[in-house]
Amino acid sequence: MPTTATVTALQQASVGLTFQSETDAPWTAFNWPTATGEVTGEAVQKLGKHKAGSPVSEKPLDEFFAPLVADLDWYGDEEKAIAQQYQVLLGVIKGVLSAPKVVKVGAKNVSVYVVGKAKEGGWAGLMTKAVET
Repeated sequence: MPTTATVTALQQASVGLTFQSETDAPWTAFNWPTATGEVTGEAVQKLGKHKAGSPVSEKPLDEFFAPLVADLDWYGDEEKAIAQQYQVLLGVIKGVLSAPKVVKVGAKNVSVYVVGKAKEGGWAGLMTKAVET
């Protein structure tokens, strides 16, 4: 699949970041150029090639990113740098995607999608894996 300016911007903004869970998996940019309409959990489940009937949940973007962008008093330099990088990533997401949301697919081994409408058409976003026990 061809790389778009949206995918490139998302990939560059997420370099070096991992989503902390039991796996600490990296973020991967993707695009679904033929996707149309409003982003729904069911559509993400299908486009992500997950089994029908897998649990699907949606979360507002800002709610999902709130703990990732927080700069808490007790943070050391490394935690502050990670929070700052997540703040930059959130800004890029809001800048290159319209109506972005977070969709989780799965129960224990969860695929986490940050997905919205790309300026070039279709949908694009970032995906990572998480273990939720």
